[in-house]
Amino acid sequence: MFKNWEEVKNTQEGVERILTNSMRMNRVSHSYIFEGPKGTRKKWVAILFAKTLLCTSPKDNNPCNECHNCRRVDNLTHPNLFIIDPPGKVIKKEVISSLILELSKTSLENGPRIYLVIDADRFNQSSANTLLKTMEEPGQEVYQILITENYHSLLSTIISRAETLHFLPINRKIIQKHLIKQGLSESLANIISQYTSDLDTAEKLARNKETEEIYLLVTEIFQNLLLKDQSSIISLYHADKIFNNNESVDIFLNLLIYYQKDILSYKLNVEDFIMFIDQKETIAKLAKRISKIQAQEYLEEMLELAIKLKYNINLQLAFNRLLMILERGYKYATYSRSDTV
Repeated sequence: MFKNWEEVKNTQEGVERILTNSMRMNRVSHSYIFEGPKGTRKKWVAILFAKTLLCTSPKDNNPCNECHNCRRVDNLTHPNLFIIDPPGKVIKKEVISSLILELSKTSLENGPRIYLVIDADRFNQSSANTLLKTMEEPGQEVYQILITENYHSLLSTIISRAETLHFLPINRKIIQKHLIKQGLSESLANIISQYTSDLDTAEKLARNKETEEIYLLVTEIFQNLLLKDQSSIISLYHADKIFNNNESVDIFLNLLIYYQKDILSYKLNVEDFIMFIDQKETIAKLAKRISKIQAQEYLEEMLELAIKLKYNINLQLAFNRLLMILERGYKYATYSRSDTV
């Protein structure tokens, strides 16, 4: 949760500038649409906005984070803050009608009332039309923020009555630096930032011990490709629990792809793009064992497997086949894509 607008500025400078300027000039819109991809923390910016409006001792357009109002917003218990996030795929008319009824009553406390609608693209025609009435006549000191990842699914009549703020994907370098500050190694932080531009997902992966285990497994597999007395397939056999979780399988394959891309980058003399930055020595040794064409072929094998994962396939068999290809190529230089395995 954001504590001040400087934190927002680090990832969404344009959004921060518009909102802080509107508060500074006392020209806050009654209706906003916060739109952008998952992980851009639209909800938390909306809550910071609400907290700033409700704070009893703001300073330089920042909430004090200490007053009774700020603490209640942090706990999502302030009676003037409404968060509309019903379960299900549709926000029904009854939900919006109930909100309108609540807003029509005299507020229990002085100050603005703010409501947030999470995944606002879930409105059906009926609930959207009901919402339009509140947008046309919002009431004194009533503010609404519609949050969505699917901006074009909103009715044009809703879009035309609100000020839209576009949230941009978070820069991967920002995610990497954020994870390093949390104690993650530079190399693993770099890999996670390549895997997702969703900061919340990145933090979740960083906290998950299995993420590091998969990272170590991938580095072990490629290191074993340099050793004729070690088997990458055996390494995978001992770590077969990753096949019990679809997310783990996806991370595992993506990390294999990243490592193979690093080898190709080395072959192409673009080492600045290497992601496994603590593996440069191994990457250099592996790159010297194959040609550029072979490096591309092995990458294509991995990308094709990524497509096959969408279907019901034998995961253990599919990955064993992939590792056999890598072993034949890196250890014995006997594989080309024209071969059958």
